[in-house]
Amino acid sequence: MPTITTALLGYGLSGRYLQAPFYAAHPGFDLARVVTSRADDLGSDFPGLYPTATSEEVFADATVDLVSIATPNATHYALARAALEAGKHVLVDKPACTTAAELRELRDLATHKKLHLFVFQNRRWDSDFLTVKKMIASGELGQLVGFETRYDRWKPEPNAKAWKETPGPGAGMMYDLGAHLIDQAIACFGIPKHVSGRTWIQRPFSSIPDAFDLHFEYDSFGADLSCSLLVREPTPRYRLHGDKGAFVKFGVDVQEDQLKAGLRPGDSNFGREPKNQDGILHTDAGRSNYPTLSGRWMSLFDNVHGVVAGTVLPAVPLEEVIAQLEIIEGVGNLS
Repeated sequence: MPTITTALLGYGLSGRYLQAPFYAAHPGFDLARVVTSRADDLGSDFPGLYPTATSEEVFADATVDLVSIATPNATHYALARAALEAGKHVLVDKPACTTAAELRELRDLATHKKLHLFVFQNRRWDSDFLTVKKMIASGELGQLVGFETRYDRWKPEPNAKAWKETPGPGAGMMYDLGAHLIDQAIACFGIPKHVSGRTWIQRPFSSIPDAFDLHFEYDSFGADLSCSLLVREPTPRYRLHGDKGAFVKFGVDVQEDQLKAGLRPGDSNFGREPKNQDGILHTDAGRSNYPTLSGRWMSLFDNVHGVVAGTVLPAVPLEEVIAQLEIIEGVGNLS
């Protein structure tokens, strides 16, 4: 297996917990540089790996093959462009950019440079979403007539990360959690025929749009996507309705919480939700628990490695992420 020398820009939530552990566990990557001010955190997680002061040092390092970007939203485009110009493959956290036009530009630049550009849409490999896809493919619900998904949280106080509460390009929950929900819908059903919805400010102190409702029209059904930061009592994460039955799923993929608690990819039970989060399937055959598949974010890193090695195609097509950003921009202009 060829080794891909990797540099990580940013060591906050995404860099430290959602990306670095997978680079460390995957035999095809060598995490050689991390740009961060969190020297103590990096030293405790990776003894002997010292922080790099600037991204420019990474771009100038001829040994670096892949730059993984885990920085605030508004910085993604400029950093990704600089990395591509320096001849590096790029994995950029979602949202890939703040506009679809920016991502088209990066796509064209990567093509011109014969490089690969990936977007960190890790929640295509969430336990609950993988289970939903399996349910739809099984045909047990019959013809799908309705699909509902919510990504709610209870966060009545301002986010400790000031940039997440600051108005500007890439700000708001449509760019944050919405980028995941829209991506999952597109991955499951394709680009919708028509989109409607709104985004608004729900928390009284907020200066960014922190809630949204979206409706996607497909040929024979509609998909509804919602988000709120003021939901203390959880509602179903997914509700699927078909002409032969229904499927309801509470709870959320556990990989993020497990990584924060110190578990690592490959550890026993990593990615496995507790049994009390099993979905409920209700058809003419009765009402029963439906086991949840294990989450496997490592599949994203397997795909990145395989694409760079030339053995597989990208699992997250850039055209689908461009469509995601077009939807975010379009709904934002309506609100």
